[in-house]
Amino acid sequence: MGLSTDYLGIPDWVNKPEGYQAGVTVRYNQNIFKTAFWGSEPGVGNPEENGWRFDDELYDLTSQTHTQEAKIIAYIPTWRKTEGFDYANEKIYQNITHGIISFLMFEEKNLGEFTQTSVNDVNEILDDVVTTGHKNNAKILIALGGATDYGFLYLMEKIGNNPSDPLLPQTVNKVVKFINDHSLDGVDLDLECWWAKNPGDPDQGGRPTGDPHPAGLGLTKFAERLKQALPLGKTVSAAVFATSWYGNNYDPKLADYVEWIGVMSYDLTGASDKSPVGPHTKLFSIREQKAYIPEQQEKPWPALPERPPKPDDNPIISVEDSLWYWSNSYFVNWQTKGQGLPRNKLAFGVPTYGYDFAYKKDQDPQSHEIPPGYKVIQYKDIVRNYPYSDTAPDANIKELGSTPRPDFVSHVPGNYPYAHNIYFETPETAVEKLKFLKYVGVQGVIVWDITGDDWQGNKSIIKALYQAKDLPVDLSAISGFYTKKQQYPNVPVGVEKVSQAAPV
Repeated sequence: MGLSTDYLGIPDWVNKPEGYQAGVTVRYNQNIFKTAFWGSEPGVGNPEENGWRFDDELYDLTSQTHTQEAKIIAYIPTWRKTEGFDYANEKIYQNITHGIISFLMFEEKNLGEFTQTSVNDVNEILDDVVTTGHKNNAKILIALGGATDYGFLYLMEKIGNNPSDPLLPQTVNKVVKFINDHSLDGVDLDLECWWAKNPGDPDQGGRPTGDPHPAGLGLTKFAERLKQALPLGKTVSAAVFATSWYGNNYDPKLADYVEWIGVMSYDLTGASDKSPVGPHTKLFSIREQKAYIPEQQEKPWPALPERPPKPDDNPIISVEDSLWYWSNSYFVNWQTKGQGLPRNKLAFGVPTYGYDFAYKKDQDPQSHEIPPGYKVIQYKDIVRNYPYSDTAPDANIKELGSTPRPDFVSHVPGNYPYAHNIYFETPETAVEKLKFLKYVGVQGVIVWDITGDDWQGNKSIIKALYQAKDLPVDLSAISGFYTKKQQYPNVPVGVEKVSQAAPV
């Protein structure tokens, strides 16, 4: 679905004094709506009282402006140097438009000061990245924050609660000086630590739309002041979560002060102990969620504390779902409406890693703790271990076996019937994603991260993206996407079968 020709038999909405009862489907303002309960006019009033729910977008009608030259924005983590990663590899920078060194972090107690450890880690790779990047016409930014930087959260929260706090100009000046001193091209703001730091601490997610977290308000003020203070031509950008649980913490006015907002539309499964098993960066909305029930660790689905339980509903979120949340003004969910940002302010995620849902995560190289969720495998390791994985159907590898369940699902009887069940991104799915995003007017993609790609072989995801970034897209292309979308099997490979991507 997604084109007007897919809905030829669906009537347009018309005003009826008696309204519409549950179970009705209509076309309205180039979108498709269904009634969950009695509805008046789609998109009007309180969604708790008006039962119309956005269901699909008619892209051939809504997407009038396409992206001509897409950005390929790749994150460059500092901690791979000890593994021997070559940060001066010219091939990397010949295949990206922007590289973002990650991360420069903040002290938790001495707010506004960089941690010396992160400064040292950044300095270890800075010269190689900036020199090689600029030599190959890639812009190089520095990322602030990251998944473990509570100091950034506390700093932004303090500024959000008091925008006149002297910490704001002091920190802005510190960041601007760092950028200028090291010939960087800008800064990326990665405010991510919305989860509890210690047992018993509250999670920061679940806010309604229109009520940003104080730290989200502080981030907007920080971006505004950075944009004012940086020399002309320097970039301010930001990264945000893909879904409303944490996405509503951000202030939509942030878009006014950044060149792009990178939506982290990966880890849509796999990142938590309560995650369903399934693709973590699927392009299109998955209509048949039940097809994934046979491969769940907990059946029919793990219970999600942040969602009211519904029959057969533990959604495997897609990139398309996150696109709608961030940019379609008619999007509604249980946290109320979406953000409604312009699509030309957004970029969406492409991962160079996958999740193996037979195992829990390994120890984190920075915190030395075992994070929640399932095992992460870099794409370069997947293609090394499974020679045909770069063309695996549905970007999924299933290898039969009998594996003890991760401890967080140890209450489930019996072993998991796979030795491996890996969902990941391939060059084909990444390019397909980029073409779709170009068609709907998105700036490009953010890639986490350069170190996970296959730079030693000929199966690079990032190189495939770069080669496709300037290709024209038109209606025939998006029609092809949707034809292929319908051809993708909703039911994953069964337990009795194994992916063609056989292990070495």
